[in-house]
Amino acid sequence: MSELEKQRRDRLEHGDNTAEADRDAAQLALTDVVAFFLDHGIQSEPLVRLLSELAALSAGASPAPMLAPAATPHRRPDAPAIEGIKGRLAAIMEFRQQAGLTRREAAKWVAGSVPPKMRHRLGSVTPATVDSWLVKWGGERGAAPGSGREGYLNMRNILADRSPSEPELKKIIDVLAQSLPS
Repeated sequence: MSELEKQRRDRLEHGDNTAEADRDAAQLALTDVVAFFLDHGIQSEPLVRLLSELAALSAGASPAPMLAPAATPHRRPDAPAIEGIKGRLAAIMEFRQQAGLTRREAAKWVAGSVPPKMRHRLGSVTPATVDSWLVKWGGERGAAPGSGREGYLNMRNILADRSPSEPELKKIIDVLAQSLPS
């Protein structure tokens, strides 16, 4: 598996499409898992179906119903990893407030510190949206459970323990940007 990850990183360094490189690496990894299962007489039909659908996507086919998002009555929810990052950014906003900025200034600082690559993956990153993340996942109780709340709580604890400076906060945001899924 580590060789597959190395190949994926090499592709990215050479400018390949991130989503394609990720999908191809996942497809190869899943092929190895299926082969292992088959060699050991382990049931693998569900993984074979998933592998078949990944191969179809790589070939340009439309996503099969099994890969379509679940229907929701409203806007589709963000992936848990995306929600977690938004929760972490909300905690950074709160930390900036506690350091003396007004709520508006803290939201503006966070929104302005988000790198373009991260902004593209998160969608609209305005001071108002950052503030809405804090309303949704912040505080002692948080209004919405889930990955956003967990990200907020984890980052709040890290910030309380380390009390980072403004440049260190920007580095934290850059690290968050690098951790985004493709």
